[in-house]
Amino acid sequence: NETRRAAHLSAEQKRRCNLKNGFDMLVVLVPSLTQNPKASKADMLRKTAEFCKKLKAERIQMQKEADILKQEMETLHNSISIIQSQLPETGAPVTRQRVDQMKEMFDDYVKNSTLQNWKFWVFSIIIGPLFDSYNNMVSTASVDDLCRTVLAWLDQHCSLQSLRPIVSKALVHISTATSILTDPKSVRNHAIENVTKKRQSINKHGRS
Repeated sequence: NETRRAAHLSAEQKRRCNLKNGFDMLVVLVPSLTQNPKASKADMLRKTAEFCKKLKAERIQMQKEADILKQEMETLHNSISIIQSQLPETGAPVTRQRVDQMKEMFDDYVKNSTLQNWKFWVFSIIIGPLFDSYNNMVSTASVDDLCRTVLAWLDQHCSLQSLRPIVSKALVHISTATSILTDPKSVRNHAIENVTKKRQSINKHGRS
């Protein structure tokens, strides 16, 4: 009997301790109880229930707002897709003079960057086709034209599906036009010589 009595007292003490810890936790979690920690247990339970109802209502409201935002995003995405589908495949018309000027500036940039770090020449072979498509497609006639044509260019030329063949072609060109596979150290001289001769050739044709 003494053993059972001791076990019963221990269980009761543990139960009361758990209850006390539970109510102490409610005081910490429920704002209205934090301001009145000496409230009766009945009041504590009532205020906790009210707080839970409030949280549930807020959660429902937040879910509704999230659903509305999701619908707005889908509508906006569909509108963008429709607008992009209506854009011309070749982009906005650009003058031959502007294209040539931009190409010349690009070549100068490649030359100067390659002379500083020859590895940029390898990068220029990859971005060259992207620059050409950008140069032919993007219009700077107005801010609206710029935004519209840049988005169209990104959609048509900068997807992973579009970039893969460009990179593959660039790697094939580097492998066949240089001795990178047999003599990697010579690629530096090849890169510098390439941009230098290209600039000289452009200047020669320009003077003629």
